[in-house]
Order: sequence, then structure tokens, then C-alpha cells
Amino acid sequence: MQIYCPKCKTGYEIDANVVPETGRKLRCAVCHKIFKCMPEDLLEGSKLRQAEFTAEERKFLDENEQLNEEAFAEQNKLENREDVLIETSEEEAAEAKNKTLDEMASDNQYMKDIFKRISTETEALFEAEKKESPFKKVLFKIRKALGLSNISNIKYYMLVLLAILFLFAYYARYEIVRKFPSLANIYEKVGIEAVVIGEGLEFQNVVRREFEEDYVPKIEIKGFIANKTDRKIDIPVIRIELLDKEAKLIQYEFFAPVIPIVTPNAKIPFKYVITRPSPLTKYIYLTFVSPNKK
Repeated sequence: MQIYCPKCKTGYEIDANVVPETGRKLRCAVCHKIFKCMPEDLLEGSKLRQAEFTAEERKFLDENEQLNEEAFAEQNKLENREDVLIETSEEEAAEAKNKTLDEMASDNQYMKDIFKRISTETEALFEAEKKESPFKKVLFKIRKALGLSNISNIKYYMLVLLAILFLFAYYARYEIVRKFPSLANIYEKVGIEAVVIGEGLEFQNVVRREFEEDYVPKIEIKGFIANKTDRKIDIPVIRIELLDKEAKLIQYEFFAPVIPIVTPNAKIPFKYVITRPSPLTKYIYLTFVSPNKK
């Protein structure tokens, strides 16, 4: 059975058995037009069975002798609309006009109701705002300025606050541990030194004695280590520095006292002998240090 492309009128032989009831899409090999062939299109007199363009279609052929379907469809749309207008009676036109006016009135009333409701809600908001306390007003303005109604902003501020807390915990670690000594273990676990070495301890009655023993010069340093607190303190390592007359370091040594712990509000004696000290030694400086810094 012969059918023709609706755009370029190229003919094709098709078997009626390959066209189901729901139709079948076909593509023209010449103009590549995709069109649907229904079973009724295979009957005599259908559009796909016409080998030539109609007089109306010829008005919309392009330079390739193919139908400009968009222009043709637009023209048919306009003509169909004119036919509908011509066939519409005066009574139907009046009825349509009245219906349009009723719809406009209904729309106007609907818009009036909306504006009235908005106005009522706005007045209620103003009244509620007048009754709010100044603190709540300031709080609302701050929240609006910071954008706290946005979840992502809240997460950002939480991260910033967390970073500030970490920085505070680091830079105020000595004061924090003085107030809460048990937190020193937490700082120690993360590798942060939070205890002032020798805090609460004090050197008292320190004296030095220079002498020779078997022709070897020596300096003996002795005194007391006092605990000025109400808690027991482990005595750290003591660093002895020998300074010249300009207070420049020329020699240092470390030693651990024989008694490692001093009880609350008590003191213990200590003594240490430096062998072959520098002859330039003028001053001696004592301090407590961590064993790791020896």
C-alpha cells in the first residue's frame, strides 16, 4: 500500500499489517520528517494517501518544494479561530461577556479579601511587636543581622565558637589548671604543658661556699626548698646556672634533690657541689625545670 510523506510527498510502500491500532512512527528518508501512521491513514482519501499537495498547502512550500509545517499550522489555527468567531451567535457572545465580567468581579473580590487579610495580619503583627520587651526586640535584630535563621550560618558560627573555645583553653591553660588541677591530666594526654614547673615552691636561705678539695676547685650550694601551698608537691629537677659578672651564662648543671616530695607548708634541705666551676663565675641562678628539658 502506497503512502506519502506529509512534508515532501515522497512515496513509500507499506504493509497494513505492520501498523498496529496504536499507530507506528515513520521517518522520511528524504526530508527526515517523523510522522505517525495510524490504521485509518491507510484508507483512501486520508492525508498520507495523497500524492500531491493541496492548493492551500502549495502556498506554504519552501524553496525545496517541502511544506513549511509551522507556517501552515499557524494559518490553520487563525482560520479555525475566525470560523469559531463567525459561528458564535450574539446570545453566546453576550453570555460569554457577562461570564467574563462575573469572573472579573469574582477575581476583584478575591483580591480584596486577600488585601484585607494581609492588612489584618500586619496590624496584628504591629500590635504584637509593641507588646514585646526591648530585650526581645534587640535579640530579634541581632538574630536577623547575624542570619541565625539560616541553618548553614548557625553551623558556621558554632565552628567559630568552638575554635574560640579551643584557643581560650590553650592560652588560659595555666589559670585553668590552677583552678581545676584535675584537668592537668587532660592537657598532658594531648601533649600540652599546662603546669608551671615548680609553681608553689620557693628557694630559701640559699648559700654558696667555694673551696678546694685535693687541689680541685669546687662550689657548694645548699639551702631549703619550701612548699608555700596546702597540697603535696613533687619536686622537679633543679637547674643551676653559673653566670659571669655581666650575667651571661657560662656553665650549667642539673640535679634532683634527694627528697623528691615536699609536704604542704613544709620545707626540705638540699645540697649540691659543683666540681671545677668556671673561674669567671660571679652569680649562681637556681630554677626548676621539667625532666624532659634537661
